[in-house]
Amino acid sequence: MNKKLFFILLKKELREQLRNSKLLVVLAVFFFFGIVSPITAMFMPDIIAGISDSQNIQIEIPEPVWQDAVSQYLKNLTQMGSFILIIVFMGIVSKEKESGSLIFLIVKPVSRSVFLHAKYSSVAITALAGMLIAYLSSSFYTFLFFDRFDLLAFSKINLMMFEYVLSVLVITVFFSSLFKSQILAGVLSFASYLIFNLLSQVESLGKFLHGGILTQTNNVLSESPIDYTVFVSSLAIMILCIFISSIVFKRWEP
Repeated sequence: MNKKLFFILLKKELREQLRNSKLLVVLAVFFFFGIVSPITAMFMPDIIAGISDSQNIQIEIPEPVWQDAVSQYLKNLTQMGSFILIIVFMGIVSKEKESGSLIFLIVKPVSRSVFLHAKYSSVAITALAGMLIAYLSSSFYTFLFFDRFDLLAFSKINLMMFEYVLSVLVITVFFSSLFKSQILAGVLSFASYLIFNLLSQVESLGKFLHGGILTQTNNVLSESPIDYTVFVSSLAIMILCIFISSIVFKRWEP
């Protein structure tokens, strides 16, 4: 692989993400979830108590702990966070096919595999930046609101979540590279997100699909043993997606 060309294309992709505000949207969304998760966990019991009192209903709500904030954080990232990522990046390749701009690039001495690898690398950098800002903002507010916050455990959880978020993005780029329609790429990406998460509820399958990463994050919270099989298999699925999309993209004709 031409490393010089790869880094030129990678810089182009990152500049493009800045120009069209995709990177800023991802950072803003992850920053928001990082802040709102501990705040929600802290004040939701008071809100529920206020509503129940107005309705003359007695509800016993336990005192919130830092694990509640992390659980809310995980829900926000895996649900709305994943959906927003799919919307933002579903056209990363297919939109260029639709507009015809991709034709002008591939007629130049540009390797298609290098072009595609630059796309994957750019979303990986975006995922890393998003997770980092979510981690820092959530850590600050969780430490501020809750006693005995376990920063080491939360750090482990965020490393796990980085692979989860990256898996969602790789699959999104995978479908975007296969099809000319960004709508179709988005629908298939979202469908795969739902299917993988549903299948991960099956214990025998959850060990091999990235949805099973959530089980391992909960194991960290409960101080249970961690099964690293899901991380290896998720990485293997990502590599397979990149490999297949590279082969298909090389054969693509405008």
